[in-house]
Amino acid sequence: MRYLRVWIGAAVVLGFCLGAAGAQNAPTSKIWDIKLGTPVDALPLDNFVDPACGTNGGPPSRVLKGFTEFAQCTVERTTGLREVWFRYDDEMEYVARARRSDVMVRQYRANSLAGQPIITSLLIDDKGLVQGYRIVNDTRIEGTTRIAAFGLADVFKGIAGMGLQCTDLPLAEGERPIDDYFIKQSCEKNADGRIVRIEARRYYKVGQAAVDVDNRMTENQFESSARIEVYRADAAAK
Repeated sequence: MRYLRVWIGAAVVLGFCLGAAGAQNAPTSKIWDIKLGTPVDALPLDNFVDPACGTNGGPPSRVLKGFTEFAQCTVERTTGLREVWFRYDDEMEYVARARRSDVMVRQYRANSLAGQPIITSLLIDDKGLVQGYRIVNDTRIEGTTRIAAFGLADVFKGIAGMGLQCTDLPLAEGERPIDDYFIKQSCEKNADGRIVRIEARRYYKVGQAAVDVDNRMTENQFESSARIEVYRADAAAK
């Protein structure tokens, strides 16, 4: 009986690993894989789930029944498009968490990039065509992780490719470096009919510090962020 239990346990583990390997090998669409001009009803709905109106890279607002309800979201002044927040399906990640496998959790972590939790959204025109996207680090996470969020900008630059024009901005009055180092950079590219904007930030904003007035360590009192937005330059005119 003992050997039978061992054999069954091994079979279950093997089956799970084979299933996980199959899931890993199956292509999974990412936001930057979506061709601009794709209709919302042609999106990979098995992977892009729980759509809601976006808040310029922030948390979701009005919940939508599907991407086809994009018209319920307001038009952005900067892009002329409607932002629809979504998240990647994370079923495999939860399976890994149930098995308490840190290795598999990292492997199947869906809504993160380079170790940083992210917020993803599509930018949709009035005809229901995807004309852009936005990725922003999630600012709601603990400080020990978020402190490195500015590094996502390097990943975004790799996505954007050559031709970015980057400007290093000075700190404003009251802003201070973190550990004698800060980054306040904005990059832009307008090529092939697309506008690409990338930002990276790492510094103390006005009123923020590592310790408070009572000399106690603060939590999450700093700015560390990165974002990218890509959209058709003529999308607002359509």
